[in-house]
Amino acid sequence: MSSRAAWPRISIGRFFVFAFLAFAVCFYGIPLLWLFIAGTRSEGSLFSDPPFTIGTWDVFVRTWTNLTTYNNFQIGTWAINSLIYSVGGVALSLIASIPAGYVLALSEFPGRKLILVVTLIAMITPSTAVVLPIFLEMNLLGLNNTYAGLVLATGFFPFGVYLAYIYFSSALPKGVMDSARVDGCNRFQLFTRIALPLARPIVALVAFFSFLANWSNYFLAFVLLSDDKLYNLPVGLTALVSGSGALSNLPANDVPIKKPEVILAAVLVVLPVFLVFIVAQRFVRSGMLSGAEKG
Repeated sequence: MSSRAAWPRISIGRFFVFAFLAFAVCFYGIPLLWLFIAGTRSEGSLFSDPPFTIGTWDVFVRTWTNLTTYNNFQIGTWAINSLIYSVGGVALSLIASIPAGYVLALSEFPGRKLILVVTLIAMITPSTAVVLPIFLEMNLLGLNNTYAGLVLATGFFPFGVYLAYIYFSSALPKGVMDSARVDGCNRFQLFTRIALPLARPIVALVAFFSFLANWSNYFLAFVLLSDDKLYNLPVGLTALVSGSGALSNLPANDVPIKKPEVILAAVLVVLPVFLVFIVAQRFVRSGMLSGAEKG
């Protein structure tokens, strides 16, 4: 057997796929790796030592203490607020998106196509374009600068509606639904007993994307919230970093928030999304592929 035959044959398409994946890992993975390592280093080490030098435990503890204890543990309040907004927004998104996608996929009624078109338009509309209408609506309801206002605003998730519509219209076994109808199930029972248990992958996928959008929500939270006690992590940390002058040329001050604290703050924002993805990756992967399979 020749040495050439010993090498596995890789098609040109597969080669480009692997090359693109390797580029993506390097392009996105290396900065994330640096981010996690840099949080353990002092400010002087960030400029004098090689990029991937690992710092000391004492430096990490000091940086963590400076960040978390500043202003009477204010960052802990922001983290709890982010959790409330994210969990509340995910719950509302699931309550609205999954039944809506099911009805749009399996029912015929006047205005169905119009609703689908409006959903698509809302899905591709930049989120910043709807901030002002949402602000005016919440102001009319007296919900600006409240937990309920931001949770209600983030519960609007047209992307989840369309994902559920695609899943139910393409991956739901029609034979199972027909058999359930013959056995006497009404429409509500068909959804709760048949469709919903089979839709766990898409439920997880919608929940993940909703959590990702809500956890990293900055502009909408910035507009709706004016009390710093109600800030979420992105808004609160942005205000803290800009006020400390850690990333600008402002004169030195007594605020113990420097570049290592800013890096650690960025890790606090990224880490929950990373952990949620690791936990839910099996459901997320199956949910992304389910729409490509016919039931």
